Amino acid sequence: MSEIIYIINPETGRRIRVGGITFNHLIFTSHDFINGELIRRATAPPPTPRQYFLNTQTNRLIQAGSRRYHEMIRTGWDIIEDYYLIPPGELVAETIAMVQDLGNEIAQRRRNVDANRPPTYEEIMDRHRDRLIDLNVSLCRECFIPIRMESEYCEDCTPK
Repeated sequence: MSEIIYIINPETGRRIRVGGITFNHLIFTSHDFINGELIRRATAPPPTPRQYFLNTQTNRLIQAGSRRYHEMIRTGWDIIEDYYLIPPGELVAETIAMVQDLGNEIAQRRRNVDANRPPTYEEIMDRHRDRLIDLNVSLCRECFIPIRMESEYCEDCTPK
């Protein structure tokens, strides 16, 4: 009898059987089996990103095309704004309002926080104030190096 060998699927991180359906699909489409590992071919197309939908009742992500996704669609769940799965029936109007409020809140947060902008002195101080007080230090308003609590600027940054 031959021994059953398992390896890790590099796409999902799950254990798959060598010679099984998933293994053979990977070998056929995008990977080579070298020294007991699946190695992605340089000529293979990039992996397609997975699409997820948010279940508004449980706040969990549901993968598009999964068994759970198809069960929900079959039982009348709707997709709103290409992201939110809302249940069928009377909850629809309430859920739509909740989704719109949540979307507005997220959009507002994104407008307020620019990912490319470095944090301001006030933001750093708000975040680390307690720890700085414990250490009995403050930060220079210009260069953010630690200084005595009584000062606002270090010797190099003192305004003239």
